[in-house]
Amino acid sequence: MMNKSSLKEHQKIDYNLNLEYNNVGELLSIKAKENNEKIFLICPGKDTEQFTYSEFKTIVEQTSKFLIQSGLKKNDRISLIFHNSSEFLILYFAGLSCGLTIVPINPDLSSNEIKYIIKDSNSKRVFYNYTLESKINSVKKNLIDIKLIKTKSIKELISSIDNETKIEQDEISLYDVAVIIYTSGTTGNPKGVILNHLNLLSDAMSISNWFHFNKETRCLCILPLFHNNGQITTLLAPLYAGGSTVIVKGKISLYAFWDLVNEYKATWTSVMASILSILLSLPKERKDNSLDAILCGGQILTRSVQEQFELRFNIPIFEGYGLTETTSFSCINNYPAEKRKIGSIGKSLITNEIEILNENDEVVENTEGEICIRGYNVANGYLGDLEKNYPFRNGWFHSGDYGRKDNEGNIYFHGRQDSLIIKGGENIYPAEIENILYNHPNIDECAVIGIPHKLLGEEICAFVKIKNEVKITEKELKEFCKNKIADYKQPKKIIIINDLEDLTEIPKGPTKKILYRKLREYYQKNNS
Repeated sequence: MMNKSSLKEHQKIDYNLNLEYNNVGELLSIKAKENNEKIFLICPGKDTEQFTYSEFKTIVEQTSKFLIQSGLKKNDRISLIFHNSSEFLILYFAGLSCGLTIVPINPDLSSNEIKYIIKDSNSKRVFYNYTLESKINSVKKNLIDIKLIKTKSIKELISSIDNETKIEQDEISLYDVAVIIYTSGTTGNPKGVILNHLNLLSDAMSISNWFHFNKETRCLCILPLFHNNGQITTLLAPLYAGGSTVIVKGKISLYAFWDLVNEYKATWTSVMASILSILLSLPKERKDNSLDAILCGGQILTRSVQEQFELRFNIPIFEGYGLTETTSFSCINNYPAEKRKIGSIGKSLITNEIEILNENDEVVENTEGEICIRGYNVANGYLGDLEKNYPFRNGWFHSGDYGRKDNEGNIYFHGRQDSLIIKGGENIYPAEIENILYNHPNIDECAVIGIPHKLLGEEICAFVKIKNEVKITEKELKEFCKNKIADYKQPKKIIIINDLEDLTEIPKGPTKKILYRKLREYYQKNNS
C-alpha cells in the first residue's frame, strides 16, 4: 500500500496513512460489493437517471473494456469535455479503473483554450457531449492525430465491445497519475496539475471522516465535475463511506436548489460563497429537514453572509480552504457546529500539514506569512516546464496566499499575494486577459484587476492605454475580446486611461512590475 520512498519531499509527513484501497477503481469495486443494490447515483434532469452500486459498477466495467479495446493503454490520457452528466462520471471511473489519466475540461472555455489543453496534455482521445459539436468542430483543426469522439450515451458508445475477449488488467498503484486538472496560469496559459490516486483517495478519506459520513449520507453535487471540489467532496468522499450522490445534469438553476434538497433528501453539500449569497437573494425558502451541513470554500466567506444564511435557513456552514494543488480541501472548520472557530478557515486535515512561513521559508507562529502545505493530498507538481514547479520547493507547496495560525491550529486567511481573480469560484489570472488585449493593434499598455461583486465575489476590470491619436471605445474593446476567451473571463468593465486626468500611466514598481494593488486602490477610491 503506502511506500513513502515513492513520495516527493512536499508530500512527506509523519502521519502514517492507512488507506484501504490501491486506486479509485478498487474503491468503487469494493464499495459495490458491500452495497450492491443500494442507490449510488441519481442524476436529475430532463431524463432522470438512477444507478445502484451494482449497476454503476457493471457499466463502468463495460466502458473500461471499450476504452482498452479501442487501443488505449495504461497511462494514456483522455480528455473529457462535459457539463455534469452520467456520461462524464462513467468515463471518469472507467478511465481510472483501467489505468488511464483523466483530463477534465471546462466546456465553457473558448475553442482555443480547449485546443491548448488537449495538445498540452497530449491526450490520445477526446470525449465530448454531442451538444458541444459546433464548438468542437473548430477545435478539430490542428488535432489530426487525436481522435475526438462525440458522445450521446454510454450505451451507444459501448455497443461495439467484444465481451468474449478477455482483457488483461494492468496493476494500478497509488502513485500512478489519475487526473490532470488545468488551472489558470500566471503567464496566460493554464497549468496542468498532476494528481495521482493517492491524492484523490487521501483527500476523499479525510473529508469523509471529518464530517462522519456513513452509508446514509447523500450529497448534492451542484459544483462542476471538471473541478476538484465536485469530484472529491461530493462524489469520492461519500463513495468512501458507502453513501450516495445526487448530481444535477448540466447547469443547475439555483432557484431549484431547495426543491432538489427536499426531493432527494440530501444530507450534505459543498458550495462557493457566491452561491450562498445568491440563495439569500432568492425568495425561495427551505422545505426539507434533511440537510445537516454545508461546506464552503473557494472564495472569501464574509461574516454577514454566513450569519444571515445560518439564521434564515438554520443550517451550519463549515468554511474550508484548498487549491487544485491540494486536490481539494486542506483545512476545514471543526465538526460538529459547536466546535467551529468562526472567522477561521479551519484546521489542517490529517492527510496534510499547514504552516505559516516567512520570506525566509521559516515557520512563524501567530504572525502573518505565506500559507504553505505538505502531505499526501498535495499534487506531484505541474505538467511541463520545470519553471512552473517553483511553488513546490523546500519540502512545501507555497500557496501564494497569506494568513496566520493561532495556538490551537486554526488557520486565518488574510488575502492573496498575487493578482489572482476569483469570480464565482473560477480562478482567473490577469495575464490570461492581458495577453488577449495586447493582440489589439491600438493598445499600448494594459492591466487587469478584480473588482468587488456582490454575488460573484469579483468581476473583471481592465485598464488600457491606447496608442496616441487613436480613438477607440470600451464597447469596441469588449467586442474584440469576444470568442477569444471563455465568457466568464470577459472584462465587465474596461477603463481607458487616456480619458482620465488622475491616472495617465499603468502604475509600475522600480522593476517595471505592474502594481495591481495601486489599480485596485484607484478603482475603490473612484467607485465607493
